[in-house]
Amino acid sequence: MKPVLYNQYIIYLIIIFTVFAKHVHAQKIEHFTVDKMPAKEMMHGVTLRSASGANGTFGYFTLKNGVTVPMHSHANEQYSFILKGSVRATIGDTMMIVSAGQMVLIPAMVLHSFTSLENNTIDLDFFAPRREDWINGTADYFKNK
Repeated sequence: MKPVLYNQYIIYLIIIFTVFAKHVHAQKIEHFTVDKMPAKEMMHGVTLRSASGANGTFGYFTLKNGVTVPMHSHANEQYSFILKGSVRATIGDTMMIVSAGQMVLIPAMVLHSFTSLENNTIDLDFFAPRREDWINGTADYFKNK
């Protein structure tokens, strides 16, 4: 009788570890090609392609000349790297021009906005922690304009 109980115990452990392993696992590796990612028009003149992992979000923005992303803040640190073109960034009380090859760090909860100064400006942003409002569709600051 003991071998049967031992076998059942082993089977229960295997089931528990299998179920647990599905919920606690290493994040999977993902590979993206920006042009093949779905583009979402956030507002007229602003498109976004984004990807989120367990702890951060990348946002690849394309902005038409003269478009302003409205003033907003969020609980995420934001690293904005301008790959092409330039923007006028208002961050708190500071206004600056950020051009291709330059990056700016925006601390969490600091009001900020961007105005594109060139057509097809590309702004690659990284956020930590990840942008739950983008993931669940509750980011509404693009509608403020």
